[in-house]
Amino acid sequence: MSGPAILKLSSYAARLLAEHDYRHSISIRWTSMTDAEVQECLAATIIREPHKQLTTFCPLQLPQRLWVYLLEKSLGERSRNRWSELNNKDVNRLVNIVTNDVYQTSGRGTFKDEFVTCGGVSLNGVNAQTLESKKVKNLYFAGEVLDIDGITGGFNFQAAWTTAFTVAKAICEAEKQA
Repeated sequence: MSGPAILKLSSYAARLLAEHDYRHSISIRWTSMTDAEVQECLAATIIREPHKQLTTFCPLQLPQRLWVYLLEKSLGERSRNRWSELNNKDVNRLVNIVTNDVYQTSGRGTFKDEFVTCGGVSLNGVNAQTLESKKVKNLYFAGEVLDIDGITGGFNFQAAWTTAFTVAKAICEAEKQA
């Protein structure tokens, strides 16, 4: 899974993901409808559209390719059936996958990189104006070594450039005063 929503969510969960060695489950609710509303919608479709094929008619306003994927995942070969051929067990499987589709993850993305590193030198441990360590004189921190992160889209680059500029300026000022 990828895209802006996944990247933003992963930035919020970066610490938790790292703590669990990037192994976790993700549960997706593909609709804002409740389980009961989805159940009712599917039952009504069986009555109203009995001769239509499941794969060609989605009553839940999901993208067509996603609908077909969810049908195949939950019903297998039965996903090619008509609405009238669904039994209660099939409907329950569809309700479950639309309202609680679970995926297991293990490891990081394809490139084994993160968009945010999460963690690092606490901002409480540095002077906010110069980014100099409060514990060790003339030790400065910049970029992702600091415990700062942001959503993707250039924010982390900007943080790296800005902190590097701040450190360079502070070092120049310190040299002038020495």
